[in-house]
Amino acid sequence: MAQQEIPQSFKDHKFFPSFRDCPGEHPADRYPVDPTSTGTNRKHWCLLGEIIQADTFIRPRIVAKDHRGDRFVVAFYPDDPNDMPRILENFKVGNTIAIFYALVHGFLDGSTGVRVEDSDKVLIIPLPFKDVIKMNEQVIAHTPVDGALRQCHGCGEVKQNLNMCARCTLFHYCNKDCQAKAWNEKDHKKLCKVLKDKNIRYMHFLNYGTYDAAASFG
Repeated sequence: MAQQEIPQSFKDHKFFPSFRDCPGEHPADRYPVDPTSTGTNRKHWCLLGEIIQADTFIRPRIVAKDHRGDRFVVAFYPDDPNDMPRILENFKVGNTIAIFYALVHGFLDGSTGVRVEDSDKVLIIPLPFKDVIKMNEQVIAHTPVDGALRQCHGCGEVKQNLNMCARCTLFHYCNKDCQAKAWNEKDHKKLCKVLKDKNIRYMHFLNYGTYDAAASFG
């Protein structure tokens, strides 16, 4: 999958739509490459929602709330049951679910949501939705554009020869004092251990506008 140097904003609703703006399951509802092609995506998209209910009775099932405040169901019918422990690790209220290529599905009980069969298209981020957005904003703000110098995540000074955070590799610091400042005052203590996950970094730097193959978490 094509990657890009500049992080993608999770508030860009072309690529991070609300549930109601996701396409339906019928092939004609997909994002076609051209008007004569159906079932082939022309972009990546990812539905984000904060988990407000999480059940594992009978089968894993989530109720989540998207950026509009609309609720939707996520029910798992995994093609690879061996992948479910990865998802269940953070399967709890307050975390944020991310679903690549979410399609609107009508369930037999009358609810609507997303039926997940490809479990590798799902990631649960161990942060509330507002903190996921905050994390994304910080990554964007501290990623240099067109060869510009980096900015210290602690004091904000722009200069050469900053020290890279060894865990997440995305933020840089003048010294240990600046690192401690960001750790305590800019939530890097909480965000760093999330950003060290390769899937989270992958979400940030995927080129969502160029579809060459399906994206996946793994």
